[in-house]
Amino acid sequence: MRLAIIGSNYINVDKNSRKGTEIFTYSLIQSLSAHAKEYSLKITAFASGESKLPIPIESIDYLPSNSYKNIHEYNKHFIFELALISKAISLEKEFDVYHMNIGDGDLILPFAQFVSKPIVITLHRIIDEEYTRKYFSLFQENKNVYFISISNSQRKILPHINYLTTIYHGIDTSIFRFHATGGKTIMWAGRAIPSKGPDVVIEVATQLKKEVMLYGIPKPEHKQWMNENILKKVETNPSIHFITDKSRYELIPFFQTSKLFLFPTTEEHFGLVLIEAMSCGTPVVAYGVGSIPEVVKDGVTGFIVNPSDKEIQGEWIVKKTGIEGLKEAVERIYAMSEEEYLAMRKACRDHVEKYFSLEKMTQQYIEAYKKVINLNK
Repeated sequence: MRLAIIGSNYINVDKNSRKGTEIFTYSLIQSLSAHAKEYSLKITAFASGESKLPIPIESIDYLPSNSYKNIHEYNKHFIFELALISKAISLEKEFDVYHMNIGDGDLILPFAQFVSKPIVITLHRIIDEEYTRKYFSLFQENKNVYFISISNSQRKILPHINYLTTIYHGIDTSIFRFHATGGKTIMWAGRAIPSKGPDVVIEVATQLKKEVMLYGIPKPEHKQWMNENILKKVETNPSIHFITDKSRYELIPFFQTSKLFLFPTTEEHFGLVLIEAMSCGTPVVAYGVGSIPEVVKDGVTGFIVNPSDKEIQGEWIVKKTGIEGLKEAVERIYAMSEEEYLAMRKACRDHVEKYFSLEKMTQQYIEAYKKVINLNK
């Protein structure tokens, strides 16, 4: 099987990637490489020339010294992505299947009619729902395009496209190792933007008088919001800690030694950080939006809370909604007996090993590649 994996040409793909799509791309390539002989795989990765992958990379790289910064400033990053995609498409005879891993995969669709090989698109994110629905409808006749959703809830946004299957993200559980006892603090990690809820985490921790560790990735477009809603509160409350310089793997000790992971996101297609926390044994408290009910098992690996009285999305154990519901869920975990809490930590680990391991994800993608090759004959 000759596989072409297309990643970003302006965001580097390597083991220290902090963006979910690039984390996925690196992990999948690394895992597929480990099975290359077993499944007779020949893998070619198309990515930024500054990427560091465990296999040789085919790439167009215009600005090797500081590609991301310069391309972003010019607001022309899509041109660089198109250049890389066109190179991959021009080599069609060398591949049996393409696997697209850039955002929602929209950039490869205009090329699909010019190739006969199957194109698998993993829907990593859908930023503009109206645009995506209208744009994707232009390519419904392309029978060689197959979509993989990363959660079943994601399909509600685009219900009429050619889905192949849902494959949940997976992580290397030998790296995100289990810690049986945990610690005392609340933890949050992610992009420091309103929809990820770090300000809500601070409010919950402040009202409950709990210490909280927030590990954020600042975004320039939300700098003022972050200053007003996070940094000012950190300055006045010694129990709130906000840290921005930790890589993904540097967070592992904090996942392992936290009491719980609080994640009041208002939208989520999957939530890689959730399975990272649970793999380390840390239970999750989150709003029951998007993929959360598929990833977190209410009452077993943490607690799910409805966002408001007007947004009842499930019959969860905690009946209060919004911040009051989050507070009750957090207090439930702190009030557990040692035996109950240790059992919940073990359940978190078992849950990830059963449903969200890197090995399981890789096997499912291999089966998906085989299926589309057969369907496309």
